Amino acid sequence: MTIRRVDTKPVSVRPATTETQPKNTAKAASTPLQTKDGFGPAARTTDLARAEKTLTQAPAGPGRLALQSPEAQKAVQTSLSHLSPLQGAQTLVAQQPAFAAANVEKDALGMTHVRLDRVHEGVKVFGEQVITHLDKDGKVTSVTGEQSVVPEGLGKELPKLNTQSAIDIARKEFGGKPDKQPHAERVIYQDKAGEYHSAYRVQMSQIEGQDRPRKMNYLVDANTGKVFESYNEIGGFYGSNKGLPKAGVSAGQISATNTTKAEIADNSTVTSKVKVDQDGTIESLKLDLDIAHTFKGDLKVTLTSPSGKSAVVHNRAGGSTDDVKGTFDLSDFAGESAKGEWTLTVEDKAKRDTGTLNGWGISITPKEVPPEPGSKADDTSLYSGKVALDTKQQPDGTYTLEDSTRGKGVNTYDAMNKSTASGKTQLTDDNNVWGEATDGQRTKAGVDAHYGAAMTYDFLKDVLGRDSIDGAGEALNSFVHVRTNYVNAFWDGTKMSYGDGDGKTSGPLTALDIAGHEIAHGLTERTAGLIYRNESGGLNEAFSDIMGAGVEWYASTKNPAVKFNWTVGETAWTPTNGDSEDGLRYMDDPKKDNYSIDNYKDYPKQTEVHGSSGIANNAFYLLANGGTNRTSQIEVKDGIGMDKGLKIYYRALAHYMTPNTTFAQARTATVQAATDLYGADSAEVAKVKESWTAVGVN
Repeated sequence: MTIRRVDTKPVSVRPATTETQPKNTAKAASTPLQTKDGFGPAARTTDLARAEKTLTQAPAGPGRLALQSPEAQKAVQTSLSHLSPLQGAQTLVAQQPAFAAANVEKDALGMTHVRLDRVHEGVKVFGEQVITHLDKDGKVTSVTGEQSVVPEGLGKELPKLNTQSAIDIARKEFGGKPDKQPHAERVIYQDKAGEYHSAYRVQMSQIEGQDRPRKMNYLVDANTGKVFESYNEIGGFYGSNKGLPKAGVSAGQISATNTTKAEIADNSTVTSKVKVDQDGTIESLKLDLDIAHTFKGDLKVTLTSPSGKSAVVHNRAGGSTDDVKGTFDLSDFAGESAKGEWTLTVEDKAKRDTGTLNGWGISITPKEVPPEPGSKADDTSLYSGKVALDTKQQPDGTYTLEDSTRGKGVNTYDAMNKSTASGKTQLTDDNNVWGEATDGQRTKAGVDAHYGAAMTYDFLKDVLGRDSIDGAGEALNSFVHVRTNYVNAFWDGTKMSYGDGDGKTSGPLTALDIAGHEIAHGLTERTAGLIYRNESGGLNEAFSDIMGAGVEWYASTKNPAVKFNWTVGETAWTPTNGDSEDGLRYMDDPKKDNYSIDNYKDYPKQTEVHGSSGIANNAFYLLANGGTNRTSQIEVKDGIGMDKGLKIYYRALAHYMTPNTTFAQARTATVQAATDLYGADSAEVAKVKESWTAVGVN
């Protein structure tokens, strides 16, 4: 991966009109439940209180306009007329327009945004777009994007290589058998030095049976066959900083483990502690114990809860036999709170024999919180407590996870453990109460996937004013049970695929933050199209983390069982055995994972997209929450809250960012978005600037 910045020119943005969004009341909260999900460690109470109180339902704009509609065509023609004088005579070719309309969207402020792909002499310019912004009266008020000069004749010249030759070159680089027919298109490509070339973009995928699915893009010189660059469009849920996790817990449990060995000296006492951050009332508790000792009749072992209640696990039984190992069912702690510090005490009560406490852990099953009176939240999820699913009744009286109440549908299907998710194999339930103890195991992961997609749709609509990821109600389709023991989840451009985990390192990868993160890749594809490499790739990953956090935050305002916090994916993905302080990435402190960066000055050291996402992740955290960037030590006081922060970042993504947007251009885009929403002299604009400055982006 190159360490060179790309697209070093700033985005050109002219002043736009501003208008404050009206506020409406959010929908009522649904039923609480006990377990937590996603972006933890737990946020401070003051942070959550501020964030939750500021949720306002966004007014829905007309959204995406049909491109052939009279209104869209008028906006396109107005935009082209405005842009034509800016083009330079040498780039204008008769009957070969310099732009091709990609989409037209109208927002709740009455502004219309026309996204145009750059075209030179009939050939698309890879990754380059221009966006025109029209006011309520249909006049162009600003233009986003670059219009650098492409050499004359570059599009008209006949390439020395044909399409098949480019595919053959890419296939050699790919190094495997594609599972779909490769696709190639002629493009004009700008290299890292700013020079334009005639090229082919070749797309080649290998998803079936892959731990890390690939949807590769190769930019191949159309004359020499040189591969300028390559990148994978599918990132997967995990980043390259973690690889596969090392240890984990079963989904739906509260667990904690201490694997630090402690010597048990003769006639001595050893104590060992674990901390449980999750709250919940204990229904059952199991203790896993591993003590090596030459005379277990010497030993007394006691477990003490955070409240001070103790239970004797082993009391000098077994005589001269060795070791105290196994799982102990401790019903004495039923009704206690799980949260806090648990203490294991091992006493050697007699002379001569010694041993070692190798490790121990507790696994807690919390009690379910009963639904509130009148609530329809009777479906039991793995990660989000009691939830209410919208489903479809079939002619035979059974129910399927197909929801027609949201856009063009939210649907969840069974991949049947096949390598590639396809078809419409249904998960069914007889009484429409999903996730009951008597339900089949295959339906349980479907509950969380269905709920996650529904919450993502509602978040987009209620918070951002958008009708699904495409702005026109696009169906959100999810597949659970992909492959066997598969520790991953990914968006492939059309659907979600969830693995079940392996039962040891993770549970099903269907937690809320994972669903929101991956589906947000679809939102990015259908808006800015941030290319998944270099700075734009880091922004792509960051926007998925940000929107994933937004989904979890939104769900937490409606479901008290969902705990909003700032760590990426620690519930379903638990590398240190359920420690809520451990996750894939940390938006509040990106460097905590010993891989990501939190400041642009370190970008040359870390250009991999998951690692560099920490720059924008921390900028958003500081904007919404306030805090101090670890590297710069610059403090942003009094964040503006999640609601405003999400609206600003979404507007920047949807209307002011293009495929090659850099971090500096993202700053400009978010400033402009905040200006549109809250005014040029607003506190919100000031905080956007402060937060980017804190992470070294100016």
